[in-house]
Amino acid sequence: MNMICATASRARGPVILALLLALLPATPGYAGPSVIAVPISLDYPLLRHALLTQLFYTPDGSANILDDPNGCNRILLSEPNIGAQQDKLEIVARVKARLGVSALGSCQELLNWQGTIGSLSRLEIQPGGKSIKLDPQEIWLVDDAGQTISSGPLWVAGNRSIKTFLGGYVLDFKPYIEALGDFLPEVLPHRSAQQLRTVVNSLALGDIRVSPEKLGVSINMEIEALPVQPAQPAPMLTEEELLAVETQWQMMDALLVGAIKQYASATQLQSLRESLLDILIDSRYRLLDALNQPPDSDNDAVRHWFIDSWQRLGPVVRSIALEQPGQEPLLWFSVLTATDALYALDQLGPGIGLDISTNGLRHLARMINAAQPEDLLRYSEEIDPELQQLLQEQIESPAVEPSSFQLHFSLFPEAHAAAAGKDLNRWVPTRDDLAEYLPIVSAVLEESAGKVLQKDKLERSYREIYQKIVLATAWQESCWRQYVVIKKRIEPLRSDSGDVGIMQVNERVWRGFYDLQKLRWDINYNSSAGAEILLNYLVKYALKQGEHRHSGGISNLARSTYSAYNGGPSQVSRYRRSDVASSHRKIDQLFWDKYQQVDAGREMNVAKCLGGEETAAAGPKAAAGAAEKTPGARPTTPQQPAPKPASGDAGTRWVLAQPAQNFTVQMGAFSTRDAASTFIRQESLPAPVYIYPLQKGKTVQYLVLHGSFAARANADPAKQKYGRLKPWLRPFGDLRQ
Repeated sequence: MNMICATASRARGPVILALLLALLPATPGYAGPSVIAVPISLDYPLLRHALLTQLFYTPDGSANILDDPNGCNRILLSEPNIGAQQDKLEIVARVKARLGVSALGSCQELLNWQGTIGSLSRLEIQPGGKSIKLDPQEIWLVDDAGQTISSGPLWVAGNRSIKTFLGGYVLDFKPYIEALGDFLPEVLPHRSAQQLRTVVNSLALGDIRVSPEKLGVSINMEIEALPVQPAQPAPMLTEEELLAVETQWQMMDALLVGAIKQYASATQLQSLRESLLDILIDSRYRLLDALNQPPDSDNDAVRHWFIDSWQRLGPVVRSIALEQPGQEPLLWFSVLTATDALYALDQLGPGIGLDISTNGLRHLARMINAAQPEDLLRYSEEIDPELQQLLQEQIESPAVEPSSFQLHFSLFPEAHAAAAGKDLNRWVPTRDDLAEYLPIVSAVLEESAGKVLQKDKLERSYREIYQKIVLATAWQESCWRQYVVIKKRIEPLRSDSGDVGIMQVNERVWRGFYDLQKLRWDINYNSSAGAEILLNYLVKYALKQGEHRHSGGISNLARSTYSAYNGGPSQVSRYRRSDVASSHRKIDQLFWDKYQQVDAGREMNVAKCLGGEETAAAGPKAAAGAAEKTPGARPTTPQQPAPKPASGDAGTRWVLAQPAQNFTVQMGAFSTRDAASTFIRQESLPAPVYIYPLQKGKTVQYLVLHGSFAARANADPAKQKYGRLKPWLRPFGDLRQ
């Protein structure tokens, strides 16, 4: 645990649970009762908040430390701050003082002064070892001109009053110790009531340490390890036990989600809201790893996952809590205290007998939201608007290097791509389908990427990379498939860990963010969801963390984006680390191989993993051939080829007239002729510039071309002149129909 809440006796102590078990050191193998020194860290912002709550509780945050019933004399403190000086606690505040003489019902003012008052105090543990009080040792007064006052009426009055005033600042641990009796039985079910009482009754404050960063307090605790039975082969779990295990992790996941939503609703700081989302998504990836481990009561991977997730959540929640008024932060820190206690107990190993029961989770839920604890524990697969809002805020927040020009992204006509996506639903391609199937899937993926980009002003130079990431990810994850045939039934493509569809979007990770039924059965929806997740990882993680500045350059963005997609936000640099599992290294390498092929324009090599040739063509197939396929394995409506460009087209005539070995500069590629024309106008491209309709399988993309050059070297100056557009050189032979 990193913090503790200081509060006056009027604070709501019974609500604050499990404070004194935090940060128990790992002591594997100890036997019999042991006295353990538990270090507690109290940071100064929290101590200041407690000081304000206890002593500066007026509406304007001030305190009158001079008790004069006539009101003639007054010393008013405000704006207190807490820090450290050597081994003492330092409190400094602004002060306004008025001293006078009261006579015949009036006050004759003798002194009106303002400046700073400060004190150095020792911290003393009170009898019983349950609370700490301040013992002011040194007082000083400094006026606004920097002059120190060390004598006179003001000095005498201030010295006496500030010592009395600060003596009322108490760090009272007693309510928390008493509250442990409510919580410990829920997480230590293998101990008797007498054993639990022994632990609680042994709690007492020990050493106090003052440092520039924090105040440290040691709490002594006597705890006895339970006998550890020799390891026995674990029997197979019954169906009832498996159901209980599933119910348990679902409640844990639901509670984590509920807490994150609760805390996100309490702050308007986008950075903190994004941090909460990061922790949730990354914890979901970690949950997948934990669920792959066999259940083990002594080394429960799911329990470790839950506790570790709360450890990551703690610093963010503390930052948000300090924004809250009054006593509210005390309630927030009670939850962190309880989860820190779980962490401490977990570190002690199986001899402690830690078990986070259903009742224990309910207890935590009540601490987070006493009014709706059961709602926080309800596991649902429905779309959660609050989670969607968090994700959309992150996607739509300002991106790295925004561009003022929104490039029309999709390389394929939108109407055709949308229709193709609809027709793709429930189509399980055979080898003979690939020439027809793959170009349509390509169109769907690129259209999905284009729609997502409309929400994000991604700098143009990264857009082509993003497009290729989407294509390569779908290749890596599913070989561009949404469905498979299982026992003569068409089913969504699904992995053992819950990944589904063409982009293998994990249902457990993205529960609440997306419609799970649509992820399974709608290829357009699935591809859009995957494209959205990839863009978020590219912009908010890979770019933000500067992965393209490492060895490997800009292509690192593709590799890091996929590492995060596969392993979670914390794995954004996995592709370049040496300390990763060989299985993960292999996954990253397989993606990189596919991305390089996509980058070279050979994305149709995806056909190979579907049983086709590595350089499968993308030409249309006859409708008659399509009618012979297995019913339900593909759409019954024959696909109509896109209209070919007219042979009289000016761009076509120009391309056909050029020597095949000559080069041209391709400025851009668009899904419609209007988009290409708009691009030429907005970029003020000089003549001669041609729009060339290139047939690509069953679709047409409109290329903006400039110049005809006998050699690549001759074309380079033109390419460099328009470098801001990221053009590339193409031989005319590659463009011929």
